[in-house]
Amino acid sequence: MSKSIFISFVFLFFSSILFAQKNINSYKYILVPKQYEFQKGVDQHQLNSLTKFLFNKAGYTVLFTDENYPEDLAKNSCLALKVSVNSNPSFLKTKMNIDLYDCYNKVVYSTKEAVSKEKVYKKAYQEAIRKTFVELAEYDYKYNAEAIVVEKPKQIKTKEAVIVKPQKVDKPIKVKEVVSKPVVLKVKPEIAKKEIKVDVKPNIIKTVEKVPSKTIEGSFNFNNWGKSAISKKGSNYLVTGGDENFEFAIIYPTSKPTIFIIKWVAFKQPQLLEINNEGDLVVDTTKGVKVINRVD
Repeated sequence: MSKSIFISFVFLFFSSILFAQKNINSYKYILVPKQYEFQKGVDQHQLNSLTKFLFNKAGYTVLFTDENYPEDLAKNSCLALKVSVNSNPSFLKTKMNIDLYDCYNKVVYSTKEAVSKEKVYKKAYQEAIRKTFVELAEYDYKYNAEAIVVEKPKQIKTKEAVIVKPQKVDKPIKVKEVVSKPVVLKVKPEIAKKEIKVDVKPNIIKTVEKVPSKTIEGSFNFNNWGKSAISKKGSNYLVTGGDENFEFAIIYPTSKPTIFIIKWVAFKQPQLLEINNEGDLVVDTTKGVKVINRVD
């Protein structure tokens, strides 16, 4: 391979990365379905919860498709990218990749295919989705409101307003309304000198931050500890359980209302925790996603 060909290849490679990043930064939300086409049930193998968790962890604003949308997204669906996970399982390997679609159902970005050799389906799916997500996690995602995508405007027929002249004039003058900017309608000076102004107020879109429907405080089923309580202490939260109300974990809040960090007394490594729309806790463990159910 000559030097010039190599340089051209490198230039095209990095140009494609910058173009994809610019496109992704144009979208404010990521929408994850509760079931992909290859799945046999809702959130099978907890793959959909893991996908949402990974996007949240990487700094994206993520919603399930069946959640209540913020006001700006409800008015303009083109603010979001839809997630599609494709699976190609075989006897020895499981292959997966992620596609991101815009509001016109066009692919904005597609990750490279990742491979897992795990024999257990749940482990194979979760390992493959983590591997293929590395591309999206490495982008320095920052929403760019100036590059906002809008839906194609619908064609609206303008109404005709009729202005009747004084009795000296036999025929009325027909003037079309214009709604895009203030309109000044003038009548001939020899008849009357009048100006009619129509002020159009701008359409203001308010952004509503997504907040969890329930707080993290309450009672939860922590497996070996059984029914345990999460209570606020200062700026953090304590997790207590057992007959002696032992404090076996501390939960720290983050800048996002649905994302927390949990530090177990028995483990040195902290883990990410998310409170979902049902009020349950989703923890990203080394063995995969673990759901801790609310019991109050």
